[in-house]
Amino acid sequence: MANSPSVVFPDTTVGLKMVSAATGEPVSFLNENGRYEYELDSPLYSLKEVSGVLSHSRISHDNERGVIEPGNYVGLLKLELRDKTGVKVSETYVDVQSTKLTYDSEYRSMLEDIADRCADFLLQVDSPVEQYLKPDDAVSEATLAQRLYFLKSLLGGEEFQQAVQRIVTMPNTRWREEFRTVDVRQSRRLGRYEIRQFASAGRRMEVPADHPLRGIMDTIPERIEVRDKRDTVDTPENRFVKHALNIFLQTLEELMGKLPNPGNETYPGLRGEIGGLIQDLEETLAHDVFKQVAQPEFLPLNSPVLQRKEGYRQVLRAWMLFELAARLSWSGGDDVYAGGKRDAAALYEYWVFFKLLDLVSGLFELNNPPVRDLIDDKDLVLKLKAGRHLPIDGVYAGAGRKLKVQFSYNRTFGVAKEYPDQGAWSRSMRPDYTLSLWPSGFSPDEAEIQELITHVHFDAKYKVDRLNELFGGEDDNLDVEKTAQRAGNYKRADLLKMHAYRDAIRRTAGAYVIYPGTQSGNFCGFHELLPGLGAFPLRPAAGAEDAEGLARFLKEVVMHVCNRATQHEQQTYHTYRIHKEDLPDAVNEVLPEADGRYRTKPAREKYVIHGWVRGPEYLAWFAREGLYNFRTDDRRGSLRLHESVAGAAYLLLHGEGDYRGGGRLFRIVSEGPRVFSKKTLIEKGYPGEGSQPYYLIYDVKPLNEDDPLVAYDWDLSKIDGIGEGRNSPVPEKGIPLSEFMKGAKRKA
Repeated sequence: MANSPSVVFPDTTVGLKMVSAATGEPVSFLNENGRYEYELDSPLYSLKEVSGVLSHSRISHDNERGVIEPGNYVGLLKLELRDKTGVKVSETYVDVQSTKLTYDSEYRSMLEDIADRCADFLLQVDSPVEQYLKPDDAVSEATLAQRLYFLKSLLGGEEFQQAVQRIVTMPNTRWREEFRTVDVRQSRRLGRYEIRQFASAGRRMEVPADHPLRGIMDTIPERIEVRDKRDTVDTPENRFVKHALNIFLQTLEELMGKLPNPGNETYPGLRGEIGGLIQDLEETLAHDVFKQVAQPEFLPLNSPVLQRKEGYRQVLRAWMLFELAARLSWSGGDDVYAGGKRDAAALYEYWVFFKLLDLVSGLFELNNPPVRDLIDDKDLVLKLKAGRHLPIDGVYAGAGRKLKVQFSYNRTFGVAKEYPDQGAWSRSMRPDYTLSLWPSGFSPDEAEIQELITHVHFDAKYKVDRLNELFGGEDDNLDVEKTAQRAGNYKRADLLKMHAYRDAIRRTAGAYVIYPGTQSGNFCGFHELLPGLGAFPLRPAAGAEDAEGLARFLKEVVMHVCNRATQHEQQTYHTYRIHKEDLPDAVNEVLPEADGRYRTKPAREKYVIHGWVRGPEYLAWFAREGLYNFRTDDRRGSLRLHESVAGAAYLLLHGEGDYRGGGRLFRIVSEGPRVFSKKTLIEKGYPGEGSQPYYLIYDVKPLNEDDPLVAYDWDLSKIDGIGEGRNSPVPEKGIPLSEFMKGAKRKA
């Protein structure tokens, strides 16, 4: 442990020594997600434990020792010194710095982006000018921090500062009439108003004899009242601006009064930030322009100057938002500001929500304005809160397929063990953000059941620094990872979580990490965009281009879902078709594994059709020529070309005496039947005369000796759809091989 203390508690001589647990080097400030050991240099005192952050050593020492692990919290960490009786003696603050984001630019950018978005939403609330500002006397310190950043976004932003500067340098003016009494001999430019006084004003004097007026009037007034027009800044619009600035100043001073005393405050930086805003407003109101402006008698909110002129328009907007933002409550802010700490991970999660909402709003037509989903306009409560489901619905009408859309924050996919119920089939899952797309002709429940809905999930991962922490590389040492996993330091846990979303949540086609880095990576499960996993960088204060990769990906997802010819569309169709029915009976007999070089179709997708054989000469001709004929008319024995009939893989020929055991199985080698005339059949040596002008012909071959099905005879009585004798109906549908094998019995 270092000899010199890192910090000394105020009004005491007690010092605190801190070293990095990784390097043993002394430190005076902490980094997020670091681990530090501390020691007090006096045996008479101890530090108050902070759950999950500061813990005492369980090993006995002369002086107290322990560990500080700030986790994702940044800002000022309060350390409280107590004596042996548990009474508080002093306190100090240690700076916890972000290793991923700079406080002055990126961290503050997230706070102000959220505040600015809330301000935009507030403008959409009905009748904002009718809202009355009532400071809440019961406001908590955490809420004060929230309100400060909402107000700072309005008053401390560059746009507002430039607007005020524009007003004081180029204020709105108007001509104003002024009346003053002057000596009649000093009057100039006399108008009707002044001339009328020559006849009516009192206290008159005689006109000199040689004056041109003599003869017209003998006397004129000694003094008259003249009317002048002067340019003035005392306009209703400037009075409103002065009123607004005074309201801002008054409210901030009230917030300052609600803070604890300077020596005992949870937010030591809050007082300084409010003080800076107050000083700026006081300097502005002391400008010569506002010294000439009186207090307003009314608020000219419908003034074209306020609504349109540069500078005045921004102040009007700020005033309207200020009236509401000072009352806005955000329960999610407790995650960020609770206990005097700023949780950078929680703040990043909220910030990413607004960024994704911007992208979704630009891509889809949202059914309801987001303000209705995000702000309770009755109580002015921002509904964004970790763990609370917040869905926003919309539609997409491009690319030939109309889609319904739902963008969700914190949607929980509960356990759904019975197929096709929606949810996760193993345990409940809750991604940070979920984008769900499905055809507009179906309800969400119907789309889930029929495998028509596509879920794409995103998780905000503030703690991820680099892409290779998630995905690694080809030279990954899995033995080293196994050791790290046992030590509780498994860096790819977030990747496994994406796999969990992808594999456990039904109808999920993709799961992606969003992190404050610089590299992107996208991994496709097959040949197409979906299904897939990946990561996208999204960093505060990086500009709009930082979200271009994510925006492009969302557009590609929509195009993929709209494309009716994708492999993913085909896969989901067959998933629904296969799993909508109950589990089939088991097939344990030996079946062919390959069709040439490739695997054969599943037994449920291979079909068998059957045909009648009149006698041995017919069977011999079928085997020799490799042909079998079905009728084409509407009489008994005519074939219907269902897809399972036209695409059948086997043909069972049976005749007299074969019903309980017999028949001969052929492979169909043509891709569907051909049409032969009766004449063509006879020319090929067909044994019969032919009763129809045309026939459907299948190309067939006897089974090879190494084909497993050669070893079976067939009990047709156990196979549905095959009757006894020549009156057995011609198949309207093929018999799945899995069903056909119910009649299989090994040859003796």
